[in-house]
Amino acid sequence: MTFQLIDVNNSGQNVTCPHCQHAVLDWSQEQYIQPCEHTLFIAMDLGFEFISDAFEQTMPRSVDEIHAHDEQGLHILNELTQATFKDYQIYKMDLGVEGLYRYIGFSQVAL
Repeated sequence: MTFQLIDVNNSGQNVTCPHCQHAVLDWSQEQYIQPCEHTLFIAMDLGFEFISDAFEQTMPRSVDEIHAHDEQGLHILNELTQATFKDYQIYKMDLGVEGLYRYIGFSQVAL
């Protein structure tokens, strides 16, 4: 697992893919989440909004298993960083609620 964690300081900031420049998170759109072929996942500490099959297959537990055991509290970043996927970036954004974040993962390789 080799990943780079990038902090995004503005919770209302749009996020574009660093590889194809597609607007993956665009707050001006009704459908503000639009993954591109480089997007591995979009998740919050509250659960997953999107996950690619290729990334989920490298995680120790499936999204369904993670959500089924949320009575102990979700630790999404921990789940994401345990994946065996190689060379990816995680953008970490504050949700504006203390201690809650959104995570967007990108791979240089199109899936």
